[in-house]
Amino acid sequence: MRGLAAVGALLAVVAVVVLLLGPVAWFVAGDTVRSLPGKERADAINAVRQSVLLGCGGAITAIGVAFAARTFALTRRGQVTDRFTKAITQLAGDTVQERLGGIYSLEHVMAESAPDHATVLEVLCAFVCERASAPRLEVGDYLKPPWQRATQPGMPEPRTQPDQDVQAVMTVLARRPVRAEPHRPKLIRTALAGVSIREMEFKDAPRLTRMFLTDSDLRRVDFRGADLTGTILNFADLRGAFLDRARLNTTHLHGADLRNASFAGSTLTGTNLQGANLNRASGLSAEQLSAALLDEDTVLPEPLREDTWIAARLADCAAWERSENRKSRFPPPTPMPRLTS
Repeated sequence: MRGLAAVGALLAVVAVVVLLLGPVAWFVAGDTVRSLPGKERADAINAVRQSVLLGCGGAITAIGVAFAARTFALTRRGQVTDRFTKAITQLAGDTVQERLGGIYSLEHVMAESAPDHATVLEVLCAFVCERASAPRLEVGDYLKPPWQRATQPGMPEPRTQPDQDVQAVMTVLARRPVRAEPHRPKLIRTALAGVSIREMEFKDAPRLTRMFLTDSDLRRVDFRGADLTGTILNFADLRGAFLDRARLNTTHLHGADLRNASFAGSTLTGTNLQGANLNRASGLSAEQLSAALLDEDTVLPEPLREDTWIAARLADCAAWERSENRKSRFPPPTPMPRLTS
């Protein structure tokens, strides 16, 4: 049976070659070659036959390369799927070593496979939300700033840290590849007190941008030098947080508890601090706040409450809020008022 198949294949190849060297070559040659005298016509038709064979050989090579590329892509996709499945199994392991292995395996999948980026983020965020879920609020505490809730906890010990696997996920999120993300990573109402994401521990600036950390427990977190641009932290508990040199541009901190937090060298352009409590916060200046969004419910550190620059900023923000034709997402920076003699 195999012998007959081989003979059939050989005959098919011979037939194709004869067809190429005969009718196809003469068709390509056209009337110009046919009208040539004997030897010149033979030389011309041989040149045409060589061109036809080379063209067919190139086409066959291209088809082979395309099939090889497709086979490689399918094989690689299968390997990525296997690694993803194994990592998910590890993530559900009973030991911290297994879970850490799953977390870092997912990080490799996310780095190597752009199509899996969003899926890996969802899995990692779901892991944190399950492992570090904040206690449920009392019914009357919803939509209240943290310091007005009956259930607000006290300050944790200075060396408080999250579980090792939770910290590992936050580290992975902070060094995730820079790609378009259709959905914000969601870590809503998570207990992350003591998480450390500091620029000195990363090759590049840690990036916690465009995330949902609404209503989360972030007491004493260390986000020094981290990029939190566009992240939503409304009603989050950030008491005692280290936010020095952090990029907080367009970050949403509406109703956040920022008492005793430090802001030395941080940038606050377009930062929403409406209703936020910044009492006893350190490292803040009127210049930093001159580009933030403030309102009459923003509680400022005592030295800044009577500052003329802050008063001008509050007036600009109030006028911007009343404006019906806003030309920007937040009020432009307020220049320092001139001193009158």
